[in-house]
Amino acid sequence: MKVTRAAISKNLPKKGFRKEESGHHIYFYHEYKGMETGAYTYISHSAKQKDVSGDLLLSIRKQLKLETTREAVDLIKCPIDKEEFNRILIERKVFRPKPSSKKRGK
Repeated sequence: MKVTRAAISKNLPKKGFRKEESGHHIYFYHEYKGMETGAYTYISHSAKQKDVSGDLLLSIRKQLKLETTREAVDLIKCPIDKEEFNRILIERKVFRPKPSSKKRGK
C-alpha cells in the first residue's frame, strides 16, 4: 500500500489536523474542539519522495494512533472522514472529549 505526499498534505487538514511547516518537515497535529489529541504525523518538504509506503507508512500509522495500515491509508485517501476518525480515537481512548458545559435551569 502507498499514498502520495500530496494526498497527505491535502487531506489531513480536512480531517481536523492543523498543518505547520517547520524546517525540513511539514507537521500535522490532530485537534478536536481546539484540543490536541496526541495524534500527529509529519512528512518531509523534499520533493524526492512522492510516495509514502513501507516502513514510513507504518510510522505514520503509529503516529496517527491507528491499528492497521489500511486505516491510515483510508484516513489519508478519504474513506474515513473527520467524524469517523474522531470516533475511532475516542473509542480507543486516545483522548477523552471535554464534557459539554450546559447550564442547568432551576
